[in-house]
Amino acid sequence: MHSESNMPTYPPHTKKIRRCFFFSLAFVIVIPIICTVLGSKLHPQEFAYKADDDTSDDSTRKISLHSDLISADLKQGTMVLDWSVWEDTCPSDCSVANDTCLSSECTVVNIYFDTNLLHHSDIGDIQSSGNNRPVDPIFIWNATADNDRFSNIATFRTELAVFPPDDFVDDDGTKPSVRDTLSSEVYYPFDRYLAAISAFAEDASSNATVPLSLESTSGLAVGLKISAVPLIDEVEGIPERIAVLVTLERATSVKCYCIIITIIFWLITLMICLVMIMTVGFGFQQRNEIVVVPVATVFAFTQLRSTMPGAPDGFGDILDFVGVLPCLVLLSISAVTMVGIYVFTDPAKDSREKLTWSALVNAVRPRKAPSETVDPKNNTVPLPESYSMLSLSKD
Repeated sequence: MHSESNMPTYPPHTKKIRRCFFFSLAFVIVIPIICTVLGSKLHPQEFAYKADDDTSDDSTRKISLHSDLISADLKQGTMVLDWSVWEDTCPSDCSVANDTCLSSECTVVNIYFDTNLLHHSDIGDIQSSGNNRPVDPIFIWNATADNDRFSNIATFRTELAVFPPDDFVDDDGTKPSVRDTLSSEVYYPFDRYLAAISAFAEDASSNATVPLSLESTSGLAVGLKISAVPLIDEVEGIPERIAVLVTLERATSVKCYCIIITIIFWLITLMICLVMIMTVGFGFQQRNEIVVVPVATVFAFTQLRSTMPGAPDGFGDILDFVGVLPCLVLLSISAVTMVGIYVFTDPAKDSREKLTWSALVNAVRPRKAPSETVDPKNNTVPLPESYSMLSLSKD
């Protein structure tokens, strides 16, 4: 018993300080780690595409390409890719470029792209379009030119056109609506777009088809998740051309950020509206610095909305209609009301009742009917109320 009485005791406020310190320490350590892990996991992965298993034999010449994603701009509707020749399976028995090599199996190959799937940025590049077979090659591949020190690097660039998924027709022969495909900036950040790659190769001398395949891809686009899948070709067996469908959508981290910001918009707006209702509607006392908060919040919301990655210019997307715009309307009404209250009264004066947490708890908590006492003269006297809003304000 004596030892227990000698144990040091801490006052309640000291325990509270210790709990606050350790909680704050854990918060500043755990939260950055969680955010870092989520940011690395939710970050868009590299643009990756893996070709199907090679079904061609060694006797057939095949050209494989590699593609690097340079940029993707959904507002401009473009996707820039850099291409390079990854592999050519023709016999490479030529040490120097001579007539013997030119007459060997490594003939010049023309690589064609579907021009209707390319983006024409300059007016001078626009030509008569049609559904005929392309006649102008995008790149001319000469395998024997690698032995020439003065030859150009075997690389070229294409600018693909980004189009909405509703350009495709469903199995029942009907085109899907924009609402079903989310193929518009109105549905930011849930909008989706497509880009198609269609290319083939021909022997320049005989016009014979040379198998062409996309071996691999790489590259990242800021704020976008880009994936590619092969299109089903009518010709089975040897892949004679490149047919790839690319899907572009917002990254998961961008979607999460936009949703969280929209929820924060509503939480702040509802709190300010509650303050306005208590101050203006029911006449409770309020500090002057709180009254001017809605005015500053109206301008802060527009700046916070501009931080959404890739958001359309101005207002008009789905998050604006369900979040930003209604919140701005409510905040504007609250700002006008809480500023206009100074015309009639001062919300911070002591004569107004003060709404405290203890008073709110006592008002909401179920209570029994007040009992009565009997004085010596047999007169019943009701007990006083357990609290008074005015007395709480004086405290």
